[in-house]
Amino acid sequence: MSIDTQTWKAFAAEHAPHFARTVFLPGLVTDPGHVARLIDDGLRTATRHAPGDLRLRAFRPGAFDYRLTKRFVDTPVADEESAVEWLARTADSDEECLAVNDISSWNLDLATEAARLIGELVADGVHELPSGTDVYTFVAHSGWTPFGIHKDSEPSLIFHLGPSPKEVWVWHDDPFDASGITPSPSFGRITFDIEEHLASAEHHLLRPGDFLCIPQDTYHVFRNVGPSAFLGLTPYPVKTRPLITEALWRAARPAEALAAYPAADEVADRARTLLAGDETPGASLADRVAHEITLGQLRLRTNGYLGRPHQAALPRTAPAPDTPLRWSLPGVVSAAPRHGGTTLVARGRTLLVPGPHPADFTDLEKATASDTPFTFGELTAVLPESLAPERREEIALSLCSVGAVIAP
Repeated sequence: MSIDTQTWKAFAAEHAPHFARTVFLPGLVTDPGHVARLIDDGLRTATRHAPGDLRLRAFRPGAFDYRLTKRFVDTPVADEESAVEWLARTADSDEECLAVNDISSWNLDLATEAARLIGELVADGVHELPSGTDVYTFVAHSGWTPFGIHKDSEPSLIFHLGPSPKEVWVWHDDPFDASGITPSPSFGRITFDIEEHLASAEHHLLRPGDFLCIPQDTYHVFRNVGPSAFLGLTPYPVKTRPLITEALWRAARPAEALAAYPAADEVADRARTLLAGDETPGASLADRVAHEITLGQLRLRTNGYLGRPHQAALPRTAPAPDTPLRWSLPGVVSAAPRHGGTTLVARGRTLLVPGPHPADFTDLEKATASDTPFTFGELTAVLPESLAPERREEIALSLCSVGAVIAP
């Protein structure tokens, strides 16, 4: 890993999962340049192969800029070009900046680094992250945070990568007069009267490699003193209602979709039918909903509580028979029961395997905890013997194609 592991473990043990205090850890990232290059490569993959799927937002001082956002989406990152160089080439001025959410989905190695960080936050097994984690990057050159002094509804874990330093001010109390506050649908209550409030804030200078934890609902602002990027983790608290709603819809599996503009009583009739279970014979609806919630958690858990890798970041060819392979993450594959067989969850994706029981995949699940390299043939050997050889090879290829198995 590119961080001081012992320091990170101590931070996680003391502060996760609530992150109630500001915590500054100088030099936590031991190789910020390596992490920055993984971000660069992820941006390169996204802008070259699937720019329409990139969750990118560009800002100018005080505003989100739609046209600049489109310009970034339409401008592929060049070979060997860094994120800050891409910003300088594409933006109109030094005061424009950009944020990219879910950046880990575009680079498998970056996702592995992030998943290991998050793994320490849930290492005690007492709590999970059932709504997942956003891994994002913010790239800027100079000037203040474009949305002023603001607060976020989730904690912010900031890993500064440089190359230039960045200043941060944090307010633990609410020092702002209501007359200077602007309501914002994205950032709650914000103010652009920045400099007059700096004296009452806690101040940090982030150099490349430094880390800062900012608690949720805590006012803060950044000032960029030169071109730089940071990697951010946002662990999301559980969103119970969306989790249950999604699980209910997956469990019901309606036979046909509703019309684009159905009448209200038609929607009500469909809901009544689904809840009665008339369209979905078998286990009770409650059991199916619970099963779908379990599968949702396995999708997150097998990918380190991140969004699953984008197709553009996944391997395009099968590995050669003698290529040394390794598991991308511990626990990257998990087996769950399904009617007539097993649902195999691998790095956030599911594979239905008729026949074997989940217990038949115990050897496979245990194998993912090992760091020892293996061959493709050895991978097929840990799959259930009850499967035909060609079926075992097909499953092994699927594990490679979804990024559960990668070359060292």
